Amino acid sequence: MTGSRSKNRPTKGPTNCFDCQHHFITHQPSHPYGCRRFGFKGPHLPSRTVFLETGMKCAYYEPSQKPVKGRRPTGSNGRLA
Repeated sequence: MTGSRSKNRPTKGPTNCFDCQHHFITHQPSHPYGCRRFGFKGPHLPSRTVFLETGMKCAYYEPSQKPVKGRRPTGSNGRLA
């Protein structure tokens, strides 16, 4: 057996909403976290709310696209004006 982990294997522990493309910060003190896919805001991370309500992990978790290290953004060529 190899020591590598499969990408399709479910992860242990809670889903990290900060790595999901649907997660956003609302800047409202009473409801600071939101999920665009489920369409709600709340005082807890959306993955926790989903787990408390359904008893299952978030079905809509999608990892966000991380910028490639060392690459410059395209389009502006670094110019400000």
